[in-house]
Amino acid sequence: MSFGTLELAERLNRDNVLLKIDALIEWEELHPKLTGLYKRELSHGGGQEPFDGLLMFKAILLGQWHSLSDAALEQALCVRIDFMQFCGLSLSDAIPDETTLCRFRNRLITNDRLDDLLASINEQLQSHGLMIKGATGAVIDATLIESAARP
Repeated sequence: MSFGTLELAERLNRDNVLLKIDALIEWEELHPKLTGLYKRELSHGGGQEPFDGLLMFKAILLGQWHSLSDAALEQALCVRIDFMQFCGLSLSDAIPDETTLCRFRNRLITNDRLDDLLASINEQLQSHGLMIKGATGAVIDATLIESAARP
């Protein structure tokens, strides 16, 4: 762990909801359901190493829980400390882009795994007497444009 990552972790409130959820869920039991999604995994061939399946699944969960588009999720993974911590990312790690996130979700759907994974998360949370309620609040997408009145 780098000093920067340690400092960021210290800034998170101990009552952070995502960190509490992360501690409650047995992520290791989900690993078998997240393997074998890539041809590279099966063939042990060359090419770029895919992102860890658990990291990607956690990111997909965050996008769903916070009603984020893939582009917004990519941006949130870059700037939100709690999102990075939840996914196991450090400041020096590469962040999956929106296309990678979309393709991973599609791989889960195509391989009939997404529903089972989501059910497993819900079961684990329910065993602790909890459930996920989608984030509420205003979501603002601002775009800066040059003003025609004062160029």
